[in-house]
Amino acid sequence: MHAYEEAEWILYPVSIIHYSCTGQVVNGLISSTKRDNFNIPVYAPSLQDFKEVVEENGSFVINKLEVFKGGSPLDLNKPDDANEVGRALANSCRTVCGVLVDAHIGDKLSEELFVRVERQAANRAKELLEKLQFFHIVASLSFAQ
Repeated sequence: MHAYEEAEWILYPVSIIHYSCTGQVVNGLISSTKRDNFNIPVYAPSLQDFKEVVEENGSFVINKLEVFKGGSPLDLNKPDDANEVGRALANSCRTVCGVLVDAHIGDKLSEELFVRVERQAANRAKELLEKLQFFHIVASLSFAQ
């Protein structure tokens, strides 16, 4: 079982950034090569990944291993306001990868990109709130004998 019930949702913010970059390509603001050469490192371990690492290390025994849904990563005052949802996702993405984006395409194009991200997220606000959730792997471990 993957830590994320629907694995594509961990990548959803990244896909919105990619889609927004594609808009910049279509408008001639950046090249498709520049877009395609940009990567955001994302790792979401599955329960199996976690289990294999613990077992390979050999220092611990797994007593219990579960995944818990932890709520939305977006901090919202008005979850029914699509514009607030868009702004929250854009701000979250900017916090996580803004420096990388700035270094890759420059401050001005980065600002324009995150405006596009905000619009895209606002257009999919309801879907975002339903699907985009934090998931946590919780483990009970004992020292190996």
